[in-house]
Amino acid sequence: MVKIIGNFEVNDWDHWKKMFDEHSGPRQEAGIKTIYVGNELDNPNKVHVVMQTPAADTMQKFMQDPENSKIIEQSGHKQETTVMAVCSD
Repeated sequence: MVKIIGNFEVNDWDHWKKMFDEHSGPRQEAGIKTIYVGNELDNPNKVHVVMQTPAADTMQKFMQDPENSKIIEQSGHKQETTVMAVCSD
């Protein structure tokens, strides 16, 4: 298992968080466990996440899946701002 530590910007935290929570089933099916998700106090549209995944490429494959990609886009996730680090357990 590896940890994914990431941050990115969204258009609207409340909308993004609602869609993120509603899409938890497909993440669980992919073996992605959410350890932490939150936003900055001074910038609520700056999101930080910590996830646990079975392999280093699990998150990338998940985000590139057409169905998941559509949900990510609809959530207001600004993908060009995404920074992810794959870390050891």
